[in-house]
Amino acid sequence: MTKMNISLIAIALMFVCNFMVLYARKTKNGLVSFLLKTVAFLMLLAVFVMILIVIFA
Repeated sequence: MTKMNISLIAIALMFVCNFMVLYARKTKNGLVSFLLKTVAFLMLLAVFVMILIVIFA
């Protein structure tokens, strides 16, 4: 049950990252775009760790 919950959270975070990058591409301000893409990348690293936990735990 715990692995399933972690997997669902990881999938939800991937969708959030996707929408953040899409919104960052539409913004004209370079600083906001850079910050959104950086946060999305860091969230994807967290998702990667979650996936590794689910696979190997």
